[in-house]
Amino acid sequence: MPRWYKYKCSKCKFKLPEGWGYDFYVENDKGKRIRCLHLGERGHIAEALGERASILEVVRERTGFNSDCVCPDCLHQFQAELGESGWSPYESLIDEYKPRLKRKKDKRECLKCKSKNVKTELEMVGETCPQCKEGVIEEIWTGATS
Repeated sequence: MPRWYKYKCSKCKFKLPEGWGYDFYVENDKGKRIRCLHLGERGHIAEALGERASILEVVRERTGFNSDCVCPDCLHQFQAELGESGWSPYESLIDEYKPRLKRKKDKRECLKCKSKNVKTELEMVGETCPQCKEGVIEEIWTGATS
């Protein structure tokens, strides 16, 4: 069972989303990315894609992994598929969906200020806090697993 983490600054109140640092998603017919929660991934895919979910190529094209991201320049937080994720809590799907772990669908660019200085949540662990510039971003196990 994967561990659930908090990501926060050791000095100030700056924090990033809790979890693993990224989420599995499926795109619906309108291109909207729908987060697939762990243990229900296949159901989310079938719901978004309908009968076409059995067509492996459609599933491959419309699923992926969004990383939790932050722009150190303006502190905007967002999700983007940057082709980067570490170990995945989606082990049952990993062999089937492995090609998308390295696929880059989105630009490494802040959605708010357009800066190229974007970091994933996992890249921020151990780095200087972008808000206070004094603390470091810590990864703290919450004690929960999923």
